[in-house]
Amino acid sequence: MSDQQEETSGPQSNLTKDGPMVFVKHLTEYEKYRPDYSEKGVEMILEEIMLPKETSSSSLKYEILELGAGSGKLTELVAPKIPPGYRYLATDISGDFLEMLKSKSLPVETATVNASSIPIPDNSVQNILCASCLHWFCDDKSLREIHRVLVPGGKLISLTYCEQIDEPWFKEIENQWAEACEMLRKTLLTDVYTSDFAELKPMDSCSFFTAVRRECIPGKGITPGLDSILNYLNTLSCYVYLSDDVREAFFSRLKQKVYTQPGVNPENMTIPFVDHFHVFLAK
Repeated sequence: MSDQQEETSGPQSNLTKDGPMVFVKHLTEYEKYRPDYSEKGVEMILEEIMLPKETSSSSLKYEILELGAGSGKLTELVAPKIPPGYRYLATDISGDFLEMLKSKSLPVETATVNASSIPIPDNSVQNILCASCLHWFCDDKSLREIHRVLVPGGKLISLTYCEQIDEPWFKEIENQWAEACEMLRKTLLTDVYTSDFAELKPMDSCSFFTAVRRECIPGKGITPGLDSILNYLNTLSCYVYLSDDVREAFFSRLKQKVYTQPGVNPENMTIPFVDHFHVFLAK
């Protein structure tokens, strides 16, 4: 791995037009209404981080680099449990999100970082964490940059929550997602929020990482009720990118369709989640 690596054709970065930066205007809602990560998912991350290192490096600068840390929803669960002496750098493309993370007074360093250009030397990171964000930068350029900063045998660890429900009323939400996602693709000129985004399919063809662990475990849900579900939807990229009037029209139409579903009590509706856990080893 070297500072200068030849770029090859491949998937384009999903950060086109400042992708995730749009979440900033919904920062408070993002922090409040996004689900937490499961205790089991956090345990699995800690297990991987604390396994004996495959390799040692005199240039090691951080045991943990978190990309796309956002407001710190995973950081606050992992950082307090890491061994003393572990150096943890939490990063995000948004300084506003990092300000919220810093307000939690966690034992981490912070920096504004884009995954396609990480200001860290070669072979200087043992583990890279991504919480529900790797699909944003699962492109050739960013993956090469991630590979560059990892020590040989270093780990890229991803934990991504995903909705899992098979109810007729949820089909109404899925249909609307598809419509909103099509509008998002036209805005970002890319395919970000797809049905298999949590499975990280682009990693299957990545020549410089090897998948060594893939598991799907029960996640945490959100507070029951249609209003809670709409608050959650309002934090998703496919809705965040909509103008306020278009988004309100979407939600109004969704409410009307859900209320007409037979046997559905809007106060008891909820969305269960699963956490997709992946570990990739740097070749």
